[in-house]
Amino acid sequence: MYVDSQLLFSDAQAITAAAGSTNTIDLGAVRDIGSGRPLYLVVTVDVAMTDGSSDSTVTVAIEGDSTTTITPDGTANVLTIPAVSAAGAMFIVALSPTLSPLQYQYIRLLYTPNNGNLSTGSFTAFLAL
Repeated sequence: MYVDSQLLFSDAQAITAAAGSTNTIDLGAVRDIGSGRPLYLVVTVDVAMTDGSSDSTVTVAIEGDSTTTITPDGTANVLTIPAVSAAGAMFIVALSPTLSPLQYQYIRLLYTPNNGNLSTGSFTAFLAL
């Protein structure tokens, strides 16, 4: 699968605590990425998720704002990655064109671990048609 670097949120980003994605996507500069076609968020697990009790999940939300600093004007939870997801796991979510963060110029992902502390886990995430 080809990944457009302008549509890449995270590239093997380590997540052990709540964090925003490494990259912010400027929807004003990224052509017509989904004009008339379904748009998907793809998240892959690069390093397996582990924690002491094997019960941590990771919620992935899209945040949108009118500036690159992203103090979110719109946020939507779109995916929860199951506990102890193995390396190589891939999650694909269809995004509704009316999803509130997509109405802003800049978007990023927010990763939030739940049920404890992750000791390992890294993710790659991007938008795809």
